[in-house]
Amino acid sequence: MNKNSLQVVIADDNRFFCEALKDSLNAHSEINIINTFYTIDEVIEFTKNHYLDVLILDVNFNGTSSLDFISEVKSTKKSFKIIALTTMNNNYIKDKALENGVDIFVGKDTDFANFKDTILDCFTNANNGDETSKSSKVIIDNLIFTKRKLEILEALYQHSSKKEKELAVILNITESALKSHKRELFEITNTKNTPELIKFGIQKGLIVG
Repeated sequence: MNKNSLQVVIADDNRFFCEALKDSLNAHSEINIINTFYTIDEVIEFTKNHYLDVLILDVNFNGTSSLDFISEVKSTKKSFKIIALTTMNNNYIKDKALENGVDIFVGKDTDFANFKDTILDCFTNANNGDETSKSSKVIIDNLIFTKRKLEILEALYQHSSKKEKELAVILNITESALKSHKRELFEITNTKNTPELIKFGIQKGLIVG
């Protein structure tokens, strides 16, 4: 092991993928995988008390979004970089990852043959992100959504037990505006009710659990 190698942690709920990626990266002298984790709680506990250079972080841990825990995973005192991995490779999820403090977003459909270079580039370049469009609209399967519509879709999932009046307060919009957004979402996705709409969102990777 090179004494100047990057200290890297991999966190992914798929144990097989995690170990395979570890073995692949440890073949490079520039990288040292110091630990692997399979739950978000383990990651949070480790990063509080240990030094690392780069964290390779799965976005979805058994239905829980790691993006909602970035502030706990990486406090303001920590300087390590975060590479987010996910099978949900669309611009909406990319933007959310980068806005939450992730440095680079990588789809799991990427060719990992050159992943070492991605890690080295991430560590060298501060918050370089990717080529994600910053457009206010997202196109999925030729369907066009505004980011506000997708925020409402995710809120319908996260607060599924809430009544429309309560959800409107959470979203800081009127109840009639919420109903209008829902009608438009039904039309865009060709769904008939909220459960069908949420199912569509999960299937298309627009909702991160």
